[in-house]
Amino acid sequence: MRLVLLASLIATLSACANAPPESSTLSAELVANDLADVWSNRAQYAAADPTLKVPPAIDGEWLDHQHARFTRVRAPALGDTVLYLEWRKADASGDISRQRIWSFHEREGELRMDFYAFIDGAPYAGKSHDPAAFASLDPTHLRGYGPACALRFVPTDSGWRGEISASDCTLIAASGRKMGIDARVERVGAALNYQESGRLESGAYAFRVPPTMPYVFAREQGRRSAD
Repeated sequence: MRLVLLASLIATLSACANAPPESSTLSAELVANDLADVWSNRAQYAAADPTLKVPPAIDGEWLDHQHARFTRVRAPALGDTVLYLEWRKADASGDISRQRIWSFHEREGELRMDFYAFIDGAPYAGKSHDPAAFASLDPTHLRGYGPACALRFVPTDSGWRGEISASDCTLIAASGRKMGIDARVERVGAALNYQESGRLESGAYAFRVPPTMPYVFAREQGRRSAD
């Protein structure tokens, strides 16, 4: 009996030792809930070289100050795990600089995230406090980046990373120009890093956000349920 119990214990310990840690897998809920908050690159901007504090431009180097809100919303036509992004210049009262929908899902055994831009974002501006306002949102209100451009998410030693490269993701922009998209969103410890760019067939950049370095966002303390 003792030998049987000992063998069972050894088998259990071996299975535990070989099992992947919980952090080695990602779920849509985990990543979406991790993102859902108010973030700012205030510290990064304050420490940046003054020569970078110039208006954004396609050419040249710059870094601006962004107040980024990520909100879980109910938009059944877009999936079960959906975030609304509303970024504003400098603070919560600044002009809107970016409105997006991110929809997380499992695809081919991977955690993926679809990007959507609004055709007209004005009706949704300032609606972060009202998740139900997005219930009727559907793909006809949005410009999708397409399945090939869905970011692929993987766990990392310091958090997680989602990215896509221009070699995989090409699209026709609202301007009618064909471009490849490079994008990365990454959780590095307590920080959230973000960078995206579009490159035309000529090799020239259509946009770089931001060009010099990724945005390095930190949570705005006490703002998850405030602001």
